[in-house]
Amino acid sequence: MNYSNQLSVITDEISQDFEHALDVASEFEIKTVDVRNVWNKNIALLSDDELYKMKEALERRNMRVNVITSPFGKCVLPSSKYSTTKKKSLLRNPEFNLGLFQRIIEISDLFNTANIRIFSFIQKRKSRVENNWEEMINIIKPYVKEAETLGKNLLLENDYLQMVASIKNTKLFFEELNSEAIKLILDPGNYYMEGEPTTTEAYNYFYEKNLVKHIHIKDPKFMISGIDAIFTVVGEGKIDYSSLLKQAIDFNYNGYFCLETHAIRNKEDISRRSLHNIRKILTNL
Repeated sequence: MNYSNQLSVITDEISQDFEHALDVASEFEIKTVDVRNVWNKNIALLSDDELYKMKEALERRNMRVNVITSPFGKCVLPSSKYSTTKKKSLLRNPEFNLGLFQRIIEISDLFNTANIRIFSFIQKRKSRVENNWEEMINIIKPYVKEAETLGKNLLLENDYLQMVASIKNTKLFFEELNSEAIKLILDPGNYYMEGEPTTTEAYNYFYEKNLVKHIHIKDPKFMISGIDAIFTVVGEGKIDYSSLLKQAIDFNYNGYFCLETHAIRNKEDISRRSLHNIRKILTNL
């Protein structure tokens, strides 16, 4: 069976030019994309006119949006010494960041999708997560309840330097929130940066508990200790995606395999080569 129709991409991993990104995606027969940054602006900060321009571009190509890849929760906690209310910073002003939730809901409605990516708040590398865990959970809970009411899916991305970065904390997070309105964006590349396993055995739990709603694909070449990873063409890095994609299919995963190249330079070229390799894996499963 050919699973290549489950291939997707975050458009700005190809280009900030939305129409060009869609055209490249179309070359790989992709009909469904994720949106994060468009025309060098965060999706949550685009004007109505800009959003309608995106919608028209999608409709002309018979394409749609799967996930609103929002910045919600990718900020410091209100209790952080780095928190501020003096400027509209997505990273340092949690009031501003969380205050965009209703706008993000509106955007998801416009693009007719229930799926919204969220984060679990920035945590300094050497901080003790347990000290702020309750604060983080209590902040997110009301938004999960609202998502339940609205029929939305909040998709938590396990992210390096966030409160939920390890496999242990990912399990704990979902156990505590215990809601069908919040699911996991499984991102092996982020687990790699956290020093966590990227093996099928490490992820069985997430599939067994029906938590995986979306999958991000990026392939690290090496890690710069305590800073970040350098990513390369998918299939040329450290992660065995052939095994991980087969695992997903074996668990009857019916979501998308979404390329998030994370390349610093030559994004379009690396994304094109990555899409080719992922498509080949999916075709041969």
